[in-house]
Amino acid sequence: MVRNHARKTDARRSTQSGEGSHRSTVKQHVPKPRVLTGLTALDELLGGGLRPGRVTVVAARTSMGKSMLALTMARNCAFRQGRPAQVASLEMSNEGLLERTLAAETGVLTERIRRGTLDPSEIDLLHAFAADADGKALLSFGGDGTTPAVAQIERECATVVCRNGHLDLLVVDYLGLMDGALQQRASGDRKKEVASIVADLHELATRLKAAVVIVDQLTREPELRDDHRPRLSDLCHGEALLSRAETVILLHRPAYYDPQHRTGRYDRSPDPELYPADLFPRNGLPEPAVQRAELLVPHNRHGRTGTVEVGVELARARFFDLVPEPAG
Repeated sequence: MVRNHARKTDARRSTQSGEGSHRSTVKQHVPKPRVLTGLTALDELLGGGLRPGRVTVVAARTSMGKSMLALTMARNCAFRQGRPAQVASLEMSNEGLLERTLAAETGVLTERIRRGTLDPSEIDLLHAFAADADGKALLSFGGDGTTPAVAQIERECATVVCRNGHLDLLVVDYLGLMDGALQQRASGDRKKEVASIVADLHELATRLKAAVVIVDQLTREPELRDDHRPRLSDLCHGEALLSRAETVILLHRPAYYDPQHRTGRYDRSPDPELYPADLFPRNGLPEPAVQRAELLVPHNRHGRTGTVEVGVELARARFFDLVPEPAG
């Protein structure tokens, strides 16, 4: 009787231990929620946003707005979702990133922030936002216009993880400016060097379970086509990126190819409320201030492909959802 009771007790303990083990295993494999980009139609197309542990590529021609788009994703992650995000910018200074962030979040013109021509209400607005953002410390800037290797970016990510316990989004802006490891640079084979950088960033994404956005340039091919829309074949480092990327997002802003918007001279403000008169005359002011842009997703490893339309306001450094027009 004693032996039978002992066997039943052991069996019950074994079953309970097994159940606990299964629950623990399931809990460990519950994926982190996707990182929302802040653009509803894009999130829907991507199946719920950017996937943790995977690489997303954002690419466009020079001055199209790709850095601004990537920063939009980082801002949304940090300020709307309350999740830590790191931007490693090899092109812009931390001061430039902060100016864009302040403009996008407060609505104060980027150029007014840059020039310091602010009225008291705008100053109060900027100070209030900065104090709130500093208190949460969820959006971090690194790189500061230098050309670091992956190891330096990894150290910056480790600082964020140490402070917050985890990192949910890493933006690397942009791939073409990155340095590989010393031995890779010594080989003189830039193609292999870039492939190794992308592989290292992919490994970092997997290890941190963070969504990684790699910003890259496109070749000049879109400028030679009639409709100017970018294609996968236009990626400067397509072979290296497509072997690792979960998703590729190509940015197309039609007004970019309007000669007046690119090189036109404006003797007076097209919109005094938006662009103060003291900023004129000047060359190259984007007009109209609010434009339409297309986000083309020609590569989505585990989801749909397609194109979504969004709005972009260059003067305030932000992308936004377009409000559907009422049916006629």
